[in-house]
Amino acid sequence: MFPGRSDGHISEDSAARILRGACKQVGIIGVSSHSFRRSALSLMSNAGIPSRVIQEISGHRNLEQLQRYLEVTDEQVLGAAASLAMLSPVAINGLELDTNQKLEVDAHYP
Repeated sequence: MFPGRSDGHISEDSAARILRGACKQVGIIGVSSHSFRRSALSLMSNAGIPSRVIQEISGHRNLEQLQRYLEVTDEQVLGAAASLAMLSPVAINGLELDTNQKLEVDAHYP
């Protein structure tokens, strides 16, 4: 992906060093090739690309290893829980709720 001056490609260390230098020049801190990798894998996951496909692309040996890379936000968890409510009618105290109503979830509830 990154051709070197001679035959072959630049090393991972060289790519990381170039990235750090470029970020430093423009005043971006906390960036690394590793953070780009994590972000790219999380974006693929959020886009609905199957974990097994992401595993192949990323070169992780197994899905457990990949899962450690993927970032999950509180909003994603709440959204997944809310989508379950749309699968079937919900009843509270024997009263069926209108499934066309929006489900509100308290984000501060433990």
